[in-house]
Amino acid sequence: MSRIGEASGSASARVQQARTQEVRPPPPPPAPPGTSRTSDTFESATAGRRGTPALGSPTPATTPLPVGTAGTQVVTTDTVATYQAGPPQRPDIHHDNGFLQNPNDPNDRTPIATQSPGVGDYAARAEWEGRLAAGRAIQGVPGVPHNNIPDGLDTYDHFLHGNGADRHFSYERFVSTDPAGQAVLTNSTRDTQQGAEAYYNQLVANDPSLANRPVTFQITGSQIPVGSSEQFPYPETENWQKAIGGHNVWNSATVTVYPPEQPGGQPRFSMDMTLHAEDRYNFNPGQHDIATGAPDAANGRLERTGLGHQYTNYGTLQRQVTWTQGSPENAVSRPIGGR
Repeated sequence: MSRIGEASGSASARVQQARTQEVRPPPPPPAPPGTSRTSDTFESATAGRRGTPALGSPTPATTPLPVGTAGTQVVTTDTVATYQAGPPQRPDIHHDNGFLQNPNDPNDRTPIATQSPGVGDYAARAEWEGRLAAGRAIQGVPGVPHNNIPDGLDTYDHFLHGNGADRHFSYERFVSTDPAGQAVLTNSTRDTQQGAEAYYNQLVANDPSLANRPVTFQITGSQIPVGSSEQFPYPETENWQKAIGGHNVWNSATVTVYPPEQPGGQPRFSMDMTLHAEDRYNFNPGQHDIATGAPDAANGRLERTGLGHQYTNYGTLQRQVTWTQGSPENAVSRPIGGR
């Protein structure tokens, strides 16, 4: 996982004592012109305000025709992810093993064996248990450093007590409480919109009659790394730096396209999209915590002795997105289910 600004990273001081002075990193640079940075307007705008007719009112009389062949590559040059037709298919995402990585092969996906803990290791584990409890006690206390890291504490708690089991977290909370999460949602949605338009154009090019009737198809994308670009920036808040840091997302979608309502108009798109996120929670040699500077090595020793366990975090969110072809920037996005 990557929890430090540069690469994989640290959770070591996710639970530093309250007296530790917080050092916050500078925010990511502003996105270049034309790059959507946050999703506030994108998420809340009405169809009329954004200039895009809302789909489904009135409901088209013709049932959309399922089209497309699973596995067909979407030909596009303007997306970050690559897309193919078909149902959701998890990309082959590679996670490192932190302090359990094979030192002779960085691509080895099998963790090396743990060592037997000694008396000092048990004492260190007890110390970090105390720091976790202290961190929980100061949440919400005004004026105290590290008083708003509930998700960071939950992920560290699972490191100590989860025995390596997978964990599921709320990506909705990341999007709603961290500006970087808003940017990731907006820009990954735009990327999938562009993939949907590209595949529709392929279908119509192969069968021009499809332009005259409603059609529906599925697409699924490759992973997009979060944390190393202006489009997909590293978390800005200490809470999410500690909880997930750098991670990967990939999108899948069911897309329905309706022909223009008026001659010379543009097709209308309705996309039910799922954003899938995952992150390997562990500690990495040579890394440190952003907010406190604490080295990963302390908790790395817990990994090496089996007193703490790396694990994989998973999260999803869903959106219905509507727009007219050629104007993805004017889309209306709503949580599926009215949340």
